[in-house]
Amino acid sequence: MRFFCSAASVLVLVLAGMHAVGAQSAPHPEPEPQAADYRFASGSGMLFFYVRPDRTAEFEQVVARMRDILDTTDDPVRREQAVTWRMFRSVETAREEAIYVFVFDPVVAGTDYDPVTLLGEAVAADVHILYEQLSQSVVRVERMGLDRLR
Repeated sequence: MRFFCSAASVLVLVLAGMHAVGAQSAPHPEPEPQAADYRFASGSGMLFFYVRPDRTAEFEQVVARMRDILDTTDDPVRREQAVTWRMFRSVETAREEAIYVFVFDPVVAGTDYDPVTLLGEAVAADVHILYEQLSQSVVRVERMGLDRLR
């Protein structure tokens, strides 16, 4: 029991350090490496979410919250991102996971496209619940920076 509480405390600190907006209480916060994963210096980018087929409804609930945030934000940077942030669900039959694609074309230079950061900024009280929905539904996320050829 003592180990369980300790491990749970460590997990909460790690998650808070990685995803909470303004998390200053973490002993050694490293926001740059995490944030860099969702910045696209190449001009355009994509995130691929591989989702458990039995958890697509949960994932889509989180996506709906993100869509609502982007559609109603007062933040000028997020408003600019919203113009070119597209969210798609694959209609092709996948073997093991449902595939969702977020396309950013063009990106807003230097800005963060981390879904958890977006949620944390707008609905801080619910971010842990939404993060749990994401983490339980997503098998993996792949990131791709793109250079326009035409």
